[in-house]
This record gives sequence, C-alpha cells and structure tokens, in this order.
Amino acid sequence: MKAGGTIAAWLAGRPPAVQAGVLMSVSALGYAASAVIVRWLADDGMPVFQIAFLRNVFGIMFMVPWLMKAGTGALKTAHPGKHAVRGLLSAINVWCLYGALAIAPIADVAAITFMMPIVGSLFAVLVYREVASGRHWSAVLVGFIGALIVIRPGFGHVNPGLLLAVGAVLAGSTVAMMIKGLMRYDSPDTVACYLFISHTLIGLIPAAIVWVMPDLTQLALCAALGWLGTVIQRTFNRGMAAADATVALPFNFSRLIWAALFGWMFFSEVPDLWTWIGGTVIFCSSVYIASHGGRGKPGDAGGKKPE
Repeated sequence: MKAGGTIAAWLAGRPPAVQAGVLMSVSALGYAASAVIVRWLADDGMPVFQIAFLRNVFGIMFMVPWLMKAGTGALKTAHPGKHAVRGLLSAINVWCLYGALAIAPIADVAAITFMMPIVGSLFAVLVYREVASGRHWSAVLVGFIGALIVIRPGFGHVNPGLLLAVGAVLAGSTVAMMIKGLMRYDSPDTVACYLFISHTLIGLIPAAIVWVMPDLTQLALCAALGWLGTVIQRTFNRGMAAADATVALPFNFSRLIWAALFGWMFFSEVPDLWTWIGGTVIFCSSVYIASHGGRGKPGDAGGKKPE
C-alpha cells in the first residue's frame, strides 16, 4: 500500500505526458500478461467459460474493500436493466476474447483488438448520431483494411480464433457505448461493480456445465487474472485522462510488442510480417479517430451533435 502511494505521489508530480506514458504502458503490459495467463489456463485444460467466471469471482473480491468503504448505497442505480444488458454483452466480449487467446497467436489477437476504437466510432454515429467527417470515414476504412491484412481471408486457412477476436471487438465496442450512457447517471466504481456482479451471474451456468476442478495453481492464476483486469482498466482510464489521446494512445501500441514478446517466450509464437503491418495500420487508424473525434459543430462534416 505504501509503495503504491509512493508511486502515485511520484506520478502526480510528473508532466502529463509522462503520467500518460507510464499508465498506458502498465495497462498494455497487464493486457499481455493476462493473455499469457488465459492461454496457460486453456492449455492446462480449463474451459474458457470457467476462466471467465473465476476471473469475475475474484474481481468481485477485489471490489469488496471499496464496497465496505463506500457502503451499499453506492450500488443504488436507476438503470438495473441496462447494467444487466451490459453485463451480458461484456460476458460475450470476454468469452470471445478468451476463446481467441486459447487458439490463436497472442500477437494476432492483440492486433485485432486495436479495432475497438474504430468500431466504437461507427456505433457512436449510429447510436449517438455523432457526425463524422470524410477523413474520419477514411480512417475507419483504413482500419478495416488493417484487420483484413491480419486475418487475410482467402489466403489459406483463417484461424477461427481471429474471428472470435472480431466478435470480441464488436461486443466490446457495444459495451463501451453503453458505459458512455451509464456514466451519465452512475459513478465509475458503481458501473465497474455491476459489471463484475452481472457478468458473474450470467457466466455461472455456462461455467457449471463445463466445470473442471481447479488446482491451487490454477486458482492463483485466476486470482491474478481478476487483479490484472482491475489494474488494466484503472491505468488505461487514468492514462487517457492524464493527457490528450494523441499523447496517450501511442503508448498503447506497446501492447502488441509485449504480446509478441510473451508469445515468443512462453509459446514459441513468432508473429509474421503481415501481423506487424496490419497491427500498425489498425493502430494508426484508431489513434487518428480517437484524437480527431468530436471536432467541429453539429451538422458540420467534422462535428458531432451534443449529448
């Protein structure tokens, strides 16, 4: 706790760019570490549904200290139905992502997940009626081309894990849009807590159907997965809040580097040139969209309507 406070104090005194760089790099490293744990557990015979369920059980346990401090009043919400739907979509997102990590190269999955801001921008136009410029749509098209470079349909066997990764992106982007709406009424911690609770309840039956008795090592890895999930979310959100997207997001590219390194170290996976090219194209497109979104006035080519 003291060490954490010392690190937080040190970061608070740094320039915004340094804060964003450190926080986003930690988030990227946490993502790659989580991917390794998921693959390890899957290779060890634990079903994906069970991995996701135990991850959320431990996630709830990590939320208990906050609940004890905030009190049960922090769980009050006027939109339980929306939280439930978001929990279902989040469960689908995690099931697809973990399924992808279980059978596809880790670096390839990491590259595909860079599509999240791109798909999210499409949903923003459809759901929130945000107005996109011609350059915005060009960046979206470039991002999808990058995804095709990684997946390469029509050029030999397509790993079904990459299709699961695309499913994870679609579900995850929808969840992100729902969070945008829920955050108007509920605190970030309340939203996070309901995510763990709803996801755990939804995942109980699928996990029970495929359940295998975990050993202590597997339980420890699931606990680490739950803790890493909290760290990834908090550091990413704070990193994005510390500086502009053009400053913060480039550090998130280290996710692909860490994923490639860990895939090589632990599973002898070597990403091919197309993975790096496609991942870079997707990432640059997502950075452009994130850093240029919301400019201009409603009704203009480059603006968006107020919420």
